[in-house]
Amino acid sequence: MDKTRRLLNTRMNLPQMLQYRETHRDGSKHLQQNCHFSFDLIKRLGVQHELNGHEGCVNCLQWSTDGRLLASGSDDTKVIIWEPMKHRRPHILSTIHVGNIFSVKFLGVNNSMIASSAGDGKVSVQELRGSQILHCICHKSRVKRLATCPVVSTMFWSASEDSKVIQYDLRQPHICTSQTANLFLSFGSHCEIKCIAVNPTKPHYIAVGCNDAYVRIYDRRKIKTCILSEINHSISEYTYPSSSTLTDPNVVQYYAPGHIAIDNADISSIRHAVTYIEFNSAGSEMLVNMGGEHLYLFNIENVKPVSEIRFPSLSRSRTKYKTFQCKCKPEECSSYNQQIYSGELSPSKDLCACFYMRRGYHSYKRRWMGDLYAAARDFLHVIQKWPHERKAYVYLIRCLVELGWLEDATRWYDYLCQLDPAFTSDKQAQQILDSIQQSKGRKKDIDTREAIEPEQAEVERRLDSMDSDLRFLGHCNTTTDIMEANFLGNDFICAGSDTGVIFIWEKKTQSIINALVGDMSIVNCLQPHPSTCLIASSGIDVSVKLWSPMPESNSENSRVIKDCNSLVKANQTRILMDPFGTVLLGMGFNMPETLVSSEREILAAISEMPNCEAS
Repeated sequence: MDKTRRLLNTRMNLPQMLQYRETHRDGSKHLQQNCHFSFDLIKRLGVQHELNGHEGCVNCLQWSTDGRLLASGSDDTKVIIWEPMKHRRPHILSTIHVGNIFSVKFLGVNNSMIASSAGDGKVSVQELRGSQILHCICHKSRVKRLATCPVVSTMFWSASEDSKVIQYDLRQPHICTSQTANLFLSFGSHCEIKCIAVNPTKPHYIAVGCNDAYVRIYDRRKIKTCILSEINHSISEYTYPSSSTLTDPNVVQYYAPGHIAIDNADISSIRHAVTYIEFNSAGSEMLVNMGGEHLYLFNIENVKPVSEIRFPSLSRSRTKYKTFQCKCKPEECSSYNQQIYSGELSPSKDLCACFYMRRGYHSYKRRWMGDLYAAARDFLHVIQKWPHERKAYVYLIRCLVELGWLEDATRWYDYLCQLDPAFTSDKQAQQILDSIQQSKGRKKDIDTREAIEPEQAEVERRLDSMDSDLRFLGHCNTTTDIMEANFLGNDFICAGSDTGVIFIWEKKTQSIINALVGDMSIVNCLQPHPSTCLIASSGIDVSVKLWSPMPESNSENSRVIKDCNSLVKANQTRILMDPFGTVLLGMGFNMPETLVSSEREILAAISEMPNCEAS
């Protein structure tokens, strides 16, 4: 068993996977998962075909379970069913919607029905041949996402900006004016639900993302649906479900990157919103696209609380202490930023304390969004594995001071002095005390305009959030609230960007391995085919693009971004800008030179493509 586990954890070549398939029961599944998307195939991705038919922005895409059909919804209020392999559109469905369609899902055992939701607050289900099955007007605001049940093909949920999640089961009649108990969750009036996802292997877990930085995973086995009219629409709680829908106080667990979870626990910033949630095929990992921030991956089977970094007593090593002393100086690695994006330095190649100290030091100096907390996490990791490394304690305390967590910094300072009494006479100790004193009274740089103070129960749940495991830098998600992110097989991550670029990361190293121009303006949707190396993308353009590996040749792919590092830096500038500044940026005002150069490269790449005009 141990030998098999070690074999699965290593990257096997094709002959090895074929041999593994012959001798192991799960060999076929392992072969399919690892050959679905590979490093070489992703490096050769290019546009295979463009599907044209919509007359507005394409806001949502969804593959059928067998991968034969692709559904797309648009601002033109139509749903088109495509046969992408044949480049055909056998069904063009005119819907009941009068607003932009934001979500489409296949329903039924044979994918014979299509569900859609839109900005008009309506939810519709109709057969592919056009006959209407369900017409719901229960929601009072835009319905941003639908989520289906993986084990019951006629069951699904709708998530709306009216703060409600409604449950549907086509085996039962749905009449909006009846006393049917179909209300799954109801939040406070100030909460806007942006996305929803169902765990594919544990479908009783449902993840909900709102206009804040927290993902809430509910156990629907402990939730009793109720009648919509029973909920008081003047509920004052900010983002806590009405007590009438919950039968167990432990029904929900919060997830958020540590720095956002702690900074926004008692006040909700308008800067962040969860725009998309996706589980991997095993249901063990959750990918979150954080509006105004980065992509974050959570290991929901091996969670760690955000409070781990705040209290030394919670941060003790879970493994045997190591006495290895790192001899390398973090300051010596001045070219680390470029190396981490190219994958030249990664945890898989260097697992010593030196690697984490270097990465933490450069995050501390760089100061991109979330860098201070990422640095603190690296220093904490060194402390847990190499607890005698004094520099890790010093840099961790400095990070906590810069984050404004002065009580936590003081706790770690006292803890270090207990471990190493000689440190109190060191000049660094006095520098730390001085920095803590100087930071008192300094206000945190958090945008609190129009923010709502949550109830105490909500604050406690936020502080009990589970932390992320990985973050993926590079893209920019500040303009729309429907931008997706997805898994590509087991080893890769993809997401669109406000700059019209598709980013693909290797999950293990968190490094960008490809960046492709996918839209004239914004790429919102990326949906991988369920069984082959094919990706459907859409955005502000009216077409749906199909991406597949191009033939091996020496010809240059004009859609590949050559200077990816400059684009990544430009996107960090965009993220840090004020929302009004982002609007001005889109109009061409006050553009920093780094942004100007990246925009020029993207437009130059677009101008070289056939049937495209740069604007």
